[in-house]
Amino acid sequence: MLTIYTRDSNSPQVWQPGVAATNAAIWFDLINPTPEERDHADLLLGTKLPTRGQSSAIEVSSRLRSSETALCVNIPSFVRTEGDQGPLTPLGFVLTPNLLASVRYADSLAFNSVAASISTTAGPQNSAAVFVALLESIVNVGADRIEAVASDMSKLSGAVFSDSRNHPRLLRGALFKVGAMQRQMTQIRSALLGVSRVVRYLCEGAPSWIDAKLRARFNTIQVDIGSLSEFDQQLIDRLQFLLDAVLGFINNEQNDIMRVLTIVSVATVPPMILAGIWGMNFKSIPEYNWAHGYAFGLTMILLSMVLPLIWFRLKKWL
Repeated sequence: MLTIYTRDSNSPQVWQPGVAATNAAIWFDLINPTPEERDHADLLLGTKLPTRGQSSAIEVSSRLRSSETALCVNIPSFVRTEGDQGPLTPLGFVLTPNLLASVRYADSLAFNSVAASISTTAGPQNSAAVFVALLESIVNVGADRIEAVASDMSKLSGAVFSDSRNHPRLLRGALFKVGAMQRQMTQIRSALLGVSRVVRYLCEGAPSWIDAKLRARFNTIQVDIGSLSEFDQQLIDRLQFLLDAVLGFINNEQNDIMRVLTIVSVATVPPMILAGIWGMNFKSIPEYNWAHGYAFGLTMILLSMVLPLIWFRLKKWL
């Protein structure tokens, strides 16, 4: 889909084959574009849009290219196709003095936010301003997601370190939640890393046709990413500690189960020995002729079970 945003319209236009785009267009947003949509955007840009393979490349020469008339930027890892389950998709930008084209393959809250602001008077009014606003929005959305993960992690930590009766049952679900948080942090870190490399490149040598005020905002974005990276590292450390704690609690639960089974097996060994002795078919066993031999046998079997349990209790093994 090719969506066209203009500076003189309150609503974007979805391009249809055979319909020419208005000269007031400042942003072409392509999502899973068709060959026809690519060709139309290439014609208006005067340069080729990056393919998905080019956007996914990790070498610097494929991610960042600049000339006097166009700036080509690729972010290999941007957002997932299916929430937290699908693979990370790439993002590509082509910026000219008059037009911005973005090529992506999944929906994004950052893009939706900028798209909603274009129709307002305070929103970006040219292609470079839209480009900077998109980078800022990506960082802002990343910050919101980091805060959401931090909140979920605090709740999970409180549940893991609680003394609830459902604690053993909670631990299994906690492992899945920790895994989901790890996937989210990986997604956020990959996206911010891609934006950081782009912004660092632009801070050192942005095209001259980008306004000085906009170039100054690149430095602010870089500082924000640095702060988020520090906070992200703290969350990674907390997540690792939480994972170790969950695994430790699971091991303790397993040890408790094994301890109970061991005690049960030890407590039942003496009765089995006595039952085996008195169960032999020898006529010379004297207890067979006792008047209260049966009661004596049951009493000894019970005592052989109770005495080890009392011993374990005194040793505080139970």
